[in-house]
Amino acid sequence: MANTLITPEWVTFETALYFVNSLRGVAQFNREYNDEFKADGAKVGDTVKIRLPQQFEASDGEALVIQNLLDRTVNVILNRRRHVGFGWSSAQATTDLDDIRARYVMPAAETLANVYDRVSLADVYKSVYNAIGTLGTTPSAALTYLQARVKILDFAGPDEGLVGVLDPLANATMANATAALFQPPAKIAANWSKGQFADEQLGISKWFTDQNIPRFTSGACTAASTPLVNGAGQTGSSIITDGWGAASAPVQGDIVTFGSVYAVNPLSKESTGRLHQFVLTATPTPGTNITLSISPSIVTSGALQNVTAGPADNAVVTYWSMAAGGTQAATWSPQNLVFHPKAFASVMADLVMPNGGARGTRVNSKQSNIAMRYVEQFQITTDQNLNRLDILFGSAPIQERMACRVVG
Repeated sequence: MANTLITPEWVTFETALYFVNSLRGVAQFNREYNDEFKADGAKVGDTVKIRLPQQFEASDGEALVIQNLLDRTVNVILNRRRHVGFGWSSAQATTDLDDIRARYVMPAAETLANVYDRVSLADVYKSVYNAIGTLGTTPSAALTYLQARVKILDFAGPDEGLVGVLDPLANATMANATAALFQPPAKIAANWSKGQFADEQLGISKWFTDQNIPRFTSGACTAASTPLVNGAGQTGSSIITDGWGAASAPVQGDIVTFGSVYAVNPLSKESTGRLHQFVLTATPTPGTNITLSISPSIVTSGALQNVTAGPADNAVVTYWSMAAGGTQAATWSPQNLVFHPKAFASVMADLVMPNGGARGTRVNSKQSNIAMRYVEQFQITTDQNLNRLDILFGSAPIQERMACRVVG
């Protein structure tokens, strides 16, 4: 192959190609909101508001009942900027393109893609309040993932288009455990030859292995604890509790349930017969009396009703799966995810183009939903072309009810 001059356009196009092909978990997020950020020169901190679907109540009888429209929005903030910087000399700039591709372009693209994937997954998983599995134990039963799907369906989530994103060990464990259970033979072959799930298994449309699955360390109760709700009539996003053992220290991302507080289907308002799970949205002050900040907020009536009733005074608080009078060690666990793409959103935006002698170009692909900028500037004192590849992005949970953590 003849030597060819490397141009900013060539580098940007090649990097974007490898970047897209290296994405895993975040590639399954809803990224159709990118149009909101097409304005040139986006900056860290820019925000877009995403409108959530309406929720209604069905009225009884012939008389028309006009309901208030609840225009709820969720903010996605461009709060993550990452880049890869490198340089090459004038002589290297006329080298074989395959050499440049292997030495610079592919590693830069893979690094940016992995950072985008890892940061985006970390930005959303702690907001997911549905959870299944045992802390510190890799799921090994198909029932675990079937139950994850049930949790999403309980909250009127779609029964098609679900995706599973698992860390390598969880994927390998399930591929081994289920390889003999599925027909047609092509799926069994995929389990054995590729060491991972084939698509359309356990009611989940697509499965992905992702080494960037978040790792979470739970809080701890080092002394015997029987946490209880302290006071009747509490609703909203803050619940006062007592009865925790000395030095109990829940953390943001932990899961709790309250006795007799059952989830309801958001459309029919019928009880699912299963306790509603809540995730802690902040790390509380440790102690025996703890105020829990939770999501979702407890709503007992109206269009946004999500539980059968608020917790009673002295209702039992179950912390993960800790039994009354038990303890909970701080436990490190991968947080595998089963979700519908509508559960999360991720957006990328165009950064401003430079001046002052720098050359640059951008890729903004609506088809691939990515935005990337490449800039180079020649340094006459060192005969070096300094290069940088930049991305600006933000990811956020949009409809957490359509997702479930599978802890392991």
